[in-house]
Amino acid sequence: MTISEQIDGNVAILALKGRLMGEPETSSLQEKKFQLLEANRTNIVLDLSGLTMVNSAGLGSMIAALVSTRDRGGDIRLARMSKSVEHVIGKVQLDSVFRIFKTVEDAVASFG
Repeated sequence: MTISEQIDGNVAILALKGRLMGEPETSSLQEKKFQLLEANRTNIVLDLSGLTMVNSAGLGSMIAALVSTRDRGGDIRLARMSKSVEHVIGKVQLDSVFRIFKTVEDAVASFG
């Protein structure tokens, strides 16, 4: 999996591409989140349009990132999910934990 970063005002946008299925991908996501929090960037959007597969390890990594970001006063929003990823997230009811948006722009704007 690759992670590309873009900054839009006070929001960091991380575009995930590939599979989030365990190591080393989950560690890569945690490391990127840690770097953002250390730089005091606590508003994060995950652009999931390039994410092709996610499993329980990947979901656990996303939840861990969400918890530590919220502990620092921020939040993680999800955007542009593929149908397969949306199905998995809905199946385990994480759509009630994460705020989900159709576009990255809407997710960024939601931080106000």
